[in-house]
Amino acid sequence: MHRFTANILKKKCILPALVNTFLILFIACPARTVEPSSLRDRVNNTSEYEIKAIYLYNFLKFVQWPENSCMMHDGRSHRIGVLGDSPFNEVLRDLQEKLREKDKDLEIFFYGPYRESMDLSCCCLLFITSTEKDNLADILSQLEGRPVLTVADTDGFFNQGVMITLVSQKNKIRWVINRQPVAESGLKLNSKLLDIAVKVINK
Repeated sequence: MHRFTANILKKKCILPALVNTFLILFIACPARTVEPSSLRDRVNNTSEYEIKAIYLYNFLKFVQWPENSCMMHDGRSHRIGVLGDSPFNEVLRDLQEKLREKDKDLEIFFYGPYRESMDLSCCCLLFITSTEKDNLADILSQLEGRPVLTVADTDGFFNQGVMITLVSQKNKIRWVINRQPVAESGLKLNSKLLDIAVKVINK
C-alpha cells in the first residue's frame, strides 16, 4: 500500500503492538485484504485515522451480506458511507485512490450531517461520526432490519445499537461488537471478527 498524503496528522502514540492485531486479520485472508507486508513496514508511521480507515475497508471482507449484495464481483463495488462531520474524509479518499491504482474498486459516500430525507440504505457499511450522537436513535431506526453494517468510534454507541464500535485499548485499535442488530439486519460476521473483538454483547 502506498504512502498516504503527507498532510495527514501522524500520531506517535500508536505502538508496534498494533501489528499483531492487523496481521491476525489480514494474513487470514491475504488475497482479499490490504497487503500485510507493506502494513508491517508502515504501522509505526500510520495515523489513527489511517488505521481506522483500513479497518473499515477490511470489515467489508469479513461480513456476509444477504445474496452477497456487497461483494465485489460482476462490476459491483464495495460501498462505504460516512455520516456526519468526519476527519476520515481525506484519508478515505486517499485509500480509494490507492485501491483504484491496484484495480480494486471502492465507492465512498460522504453524506454530511444527518437529515430525515436521507436514504442511508444504499451503502454496505455506514460509519457514524460522533457529531451524530443526538441523531443516533433516528439513524438506527431508519436502518433497522436493513443489511447495512453500522460502525462508529464513539464510546457508548455499541450500547445504543451500533454493530461495531472501534475503541482504543492500551494504544491499540480494537472493536466491540453488538450481535443483536447484526442478526436482525440479516448480516453474518466472520468468526475472526468475533474472536478478536475486545467485547461482544447482545443488546
